[in-house]
Amino acid sequence: MSCILPVGQIGALVVLGFLVLALGVMCRKRMGAAERLCNQVRWKEAYKVLCCVGVGMLVGCVTASVWLLRWQGHARSLGGVSIGSCTLVVKGDPSIGEFGISSTADVLDGVSGRYRASVRFTADEAFEAGSKLRVVGRLKPLGDDEWARSRFMKGEVAHLQVVRVINADGGSFLHGVDGLRSLLLTAIDPRQTDARALLAGTICGRTTELNKTEANEAFARCGLSHLVAVSGSHLAFISMLLEAALRKTRWGSGLTRFVVLGVMVWYVLFTGCAPSAIRSVVMVAASMATTLFKRRAHPLSGLSWAICVLMVCNPGTVYDLGFQLSALSVLFLLVFGKYVAHLLEQLGIPSVMSEPLSLTLVAQWATLPLTVPVFGEMSVVAPLANVVVGPVMSALLVVGLLVTPAALLPFGACMLVIPDTLARVSIFLANMFSRIPYASVKIEASWWLPIVAYGFAVLAYIAWKDVSRATMAIAFSLVGALLLGNTVRWLLFAPPSVVVLDVGQADAILLRDGPHTMLVDAGVDEQAAIALTRNYVMHLDAVVVTHWDRDHWGGLPDILDSIPVDRIIVAEGALAAMPEELEERTIEKAELAEGDCVHVGAFACTMVWPDVPVDGEENCDSVCLGVSYERAGKTLDMLLTGDAECEELAVFADEVGDIDVLKVGHHGSKVSLTGELLDVLEPEIAVASAGEDNSYGHPDRACVQLAKDAGALFLCTKDVGDIVIYPGETGPRVTTERSEILK
Repeated sequence: MSCILPVGQIGALVVLGFLVLALGVMCRKRMGAAERLCNQVRWKEAYKVLCCVGVGMLVGCVTASVWLLRWQGHARSLGGVSIGSCTLVVKGDPSIGEFGISSTADVLDGVSGRYRASVRFTADEAFEAGSKLRVVGRLKPLGDDEWARSRFMKGEVAHLQVVRVINADGGSFLHGVDGLRSLLLTAIDPRQTDARALLAGTICGRTTELNKTEANEAFARCGLSHLVAVSGSHLAFISMLLEAALRKTRWGSGLTRFVVLGVMVWYVLFTGCAPSAIRSVVMVAASMATTLFKRRAHPLSGLSWAICVLMVCNPGTVYDLGFQLSALSVLFLLVFGKYVAHLLEQLGIPSVMSEPLSLTLVAQWATLPLTVPVFGEMSVVAPLANVVVGPVMSALLVVGLLVTPAALLPFGACMLVIPDTLARVSIFLANMFSRIPYASVKIEASWWLPIVAYGFAVLAYIAWKDVSRATMAIAFSLVGALLLGNTVRWLLFAPPSVVVLDVGQADAILLRDGPHTMLVDAGVDEQAAIALTRNYVMHLDAVVVTHWDRDHWGGLPDILDSIPVDRIIVAEGALAAMPEELEERTIEKAELAEGDCVHVGAFACTMVWPDVPVDGEENCDSVCLGVSYERAGKTLDMLLTGDAECEELAVFADEVGDIDVLKVGHHGSKVSLTGELLDVLEPEIAVASAGEDNSYGHPDRACVQLAKDAGALFLCTKDVGDIVIYPGETGPRVTTERSEILK
């Protein structure tokens, strides 16, 4: 699989590394003559940089090649092996997902006990670290998708679906680091409450229980997840506490530092060896080495050494998102942290606020280009939430580390009251910030985001000016005015339009007129919320769910978490079959019967199908809306059909009559249109919503050809992206995301 560079590409990089190294040597040899020709050129520094780059490329390529061959050897060692004859030794904490409970395990030969490989296995129950299993299951090599590549970078070479567990041995928990961690987790009992789950994540690095709580969602929405993950900030507090305690001893500074480093290494092992925590330990070790050899400490060099060490030890680490975010955050904090804090003080913000605020602003600046493509959202309240919640979480960490071990003693459980209270306060504050309107906004990853973010960082580093308060006030005022103007425009004065949103193999259609908005269907996942964001939708009067197929309502929970929605509308009788995820939401719900009309500004949306109460679970139950607009000489007639097919359309087509635009039912399947229907409806434009490379072949070629033969322009979201239809004086005007305006 192509999870890391193929051998041929690695070989090419090795050659390139030699060329860069040779160029550095040439610069060194020509340094004297060059300096005589131009004293402005710093050839010595250029030589050093080029040599370092060349050596780094060589080391990286050689290391990647060795590890690639090693992992491929592990994968081959599993070929033809009966998994039932092997022993699985579970590593790390289990992860609870939609398709089961997953863990990592080492596969050992059942006879010799020899290590064969590491795999990712999925089962119906959770197994703790150290458990030894004999199972029956299906072993499959990893594919070439994003998930498979991420697992391969962690050293796993196959996926095992456990069918049956033959034997499970809990393992030897009561020894060493694993024993203490197991005892502390038993005392904390993270399954008891969200607060206990947060305490387990903060102190022990176990987030299995926390990940499935509403508290975890609140932390993510507020940009506070990094406060739970074991990282450099955790280790900084531990070292600070330990150093404060050791100052009262007569130990020398050298011994004190070694003790602190030893405790940090132990804690990293205790919490599961997160790459971001390992990075912090290596940086501390590098700092101690500089002190030991009487060299000047240089944090940026320490960061570089940490990355190099981790790259050599395991190249896959650099692909770990947590490590990437940690390294970039530290880099930006070291370079820009004090600078941004100074600028904030220039604005009159006191230092007690400017320093923590600068930390979260700079960290967000560094990490947004990485987090947006993965999570598709940005927390707007993160700077303020970090300033408020950060100190409480720091207190939770400190108190938890001091108090939690006491819970192992007889009658020591009462000692957990204090950290439990701090955890509850943290969750309360996170929930409070997460409920702020637009606390987190969906953002679509764009190619220009890293260019703008990191390009601005380069320019700021080069310029490095002490900007006056007046200049900053003017700049912030201009940016604020532009943002406010854009917000007011789309919130109050949006032009009348119908937007068929590109949300993959799903439906989502937006109607808007000034401040009024309505969504017909909500896609299948978070893509619908992202699509609303890119169309500047900040509120929905209503969401009409045509029927209960997942690709028509699955994205609604994400939308409800992102923006205010006044009510959910379904067909008469369909509320009884509403999915539990929506039923438990405290939002107004309503039903429409045939002939009922919903107004969206000047748009009138009349329900023309179904003609009897339905449960909404079949395609034939889909709500069909006749949409009409007439104002200031501009008109539009459109038919929205959900997943209804030609059999249903034939019942009410004569009633609807001539229209301008037809939203083709069921993603343009072959049973969605007939020539007779097109003769009755006479649409100028036919649009369909379908995902790129979908396995259904939507839209069907026959359907497309029928529309074209009837004289209609056929557009599909998989080809042109969002399709925006405006009422016109002589017919609809259409623009698409990926092409020019169409008449």
